[in-house]
Amino acid sequence: MEIKQFLIIIRKKLVFIVLIPIVVSVITALVSTSLISPIYEASSTLYIISQNTASEYDVTYNELLKNQQLVNDYRELIKSKHIAKTVLEELRITDISPNELSKKITVNSKNDTRVLEIKVRDTYPVRSMKLSNKICEVFVKESVKLTKIANVSIVDAAEVPKTPVKPKPVLYTSLSFLISLLATIGIFYLLEILNETIKTSEDIGTYLELNVLGTIPTFDIK
Repeated sequence: MEIKQFLIIIRKKLVFIVLIPIVVSVITALVSTSLISPIYEASSTLYIISQNTASEYDVTYNELLKNQQLVNDYRELIKSKHIAKTVLEELRITDISPNELSKKITVNSKNDTRVLEIKVRDTYPVRSMKLSNKICEVFVKESVKLTKIANVSIVDAAEVPKTPVKPKPVLYTSLSFLISLLATIGIFYLLEILNETIKTSEDIGTYLELNVLGTIPTFDIK
């Protein structure tokens, strides 16, 4: 199919090509704003103090590996069921199980340092802040019991998030418009390719490879 014929298809189906993506975008916007519950994320940070007692200039490679391993261990401990259960009990939250809370927690090492960022997602912004802060408090206490060393301190406490991280209506609407637009064009293009009906004199030359000797015009006689 030539570009000219493709443009003719676009022109004939222009109303549908424009209308369908708009309808899909409106539906997506309504669903993302009214049916999907907003998710908020609060974050706090912990700093793991090095257990090395030597001078900072005398840190060896093995000690760096040991510190990195300690960070990895703490990352997993923060998401443990024991920490989650203790946090829920102290905050008196009963509608979330320890397993569900563990899935809401994300722990990342910032730029491969000993600073751990604890993010908690929840449908309530204030509760996400309380959970993040309480996790830090509980872990600081529990880490002393586990390691017998007070080597974890809270750097930044979580604040109440002002805007949700999910859903993202603008992003979802834009993607749905673009995808539905491409899909609509593709469907009409495919239907036109599969349609072998001879409709115009140009189709005779295209599909039958025959020369048109003449055409019979239509008249509107009243």
